[in-house]
Amino acid sequence: MNAAIINGDLFRNLAFLENRTPVETKQLQFFSIYNENNALLGGTNMVDLYWNGSLWYYKDISDFSREKATIKQRIDSGVCDAVYMNENIFVIVEDSGAVRVYQTVEMDEQSELHLLGYVCQHDSSILSVSAFFNQRNIVTGGMDCCLKIWDIEDLIATYSYSFAHLDIITGTDVKPMCCSVFASVSLDSESLLWDIRRAKPASSIFKKNNCPLSAVSWNTTLENIVAIGTVEGSIAIIDIRQTEVPLCESVEYDRGIHKLLFNPTPERKEQLACCFDNTSVKVFDTERELTQIYEDNSHYDFVRGLAWYKDDLYSCSWDANVLKHIVN
Repeated sequence: MNAAIINGDLFRNLAFLENRTPVETKQLQFFSIYNENNALLGGTNMVDLYWNGSLWYYKDISDFSREKATIKQRIDSGVCDAVYMNENIFVIVEDSGAVRVYQTVEMDEQSELHLLGYVCQHDSSILSVSAFFNQRNIVTGGMDCCLKIWDIEDLIATYSYSFAHLDIITGTDVKPMCCSVFASVSLDSESLLWDIRRAKPASSIFKKNNCPLSAVSWNTTLENIVAIGTVEGSIAIIDIRQTEVPLCESVEYDRGIHKLLFNPTPERKEQLACCFDNTSVKVFDTERELTQIYEDNSHYDFVRGLAWYKDDLYSCSWDANVLKHIVN
């Protein structure tokens, strides 16, 4: 009992940790490339006494080793996702329920990150963030079953849909070239289409009984096509104009879908990248009944983040590595 009390006192005042070398963040969570001179990488420290995160900013996408990052920013909470608003401003969301807005600034030939705003209004972890075309509004969703539409300039929630789903919201994605429409998926087995201009903003576009949904991606060239992934490992391609039956649906894989991402290049609009709750990265052809056209298993821990740049696909993993995939 005395030893327990002493240990408890040590952890409460943390005096013995002042000179302790921090553990380097290994578990990479998300990856985003704006252009060849602008990319973000984020991770959450899951193996230390503190649950915190790190953010790396790169001005060169040829090498994503941590020591090559132009800026490294320590975050006092785990980081889950990020999205660019424009070339200099981006938003990250945290597992604390917080939203942070950063701006990259060039000062005396040095790059710096300036925190433009911080707000915490979700009651639990935010798992997904997407930006609307106007570069001012974003949508967030997460473990509190709540969806929020944010005005980034004023950093206020202009719309808040409490219990938008009956279970954890696992993904959101906005309609291309649009400022009011987005899709959401949840562990409640349903995907909803939202239009914030309407009095009744939500309508169902896909539901699979007793099969939780885990990922969503909107085709950036074909504005009516949405891909939805499930915890059971299947993918459905939906045309939002006729949602009764999916355009096509893949067989179930042995692990759940974690993230889906369409290739934004118009000439490659049919390519859908996918990572699972395992080490594999795959690319499917959505115009050929989800035929697999690429697979890589070079990672040795769960793959969490995907990013396209031109014809190349990048992935990041809990193994601390970023890999480039030559798909074509």
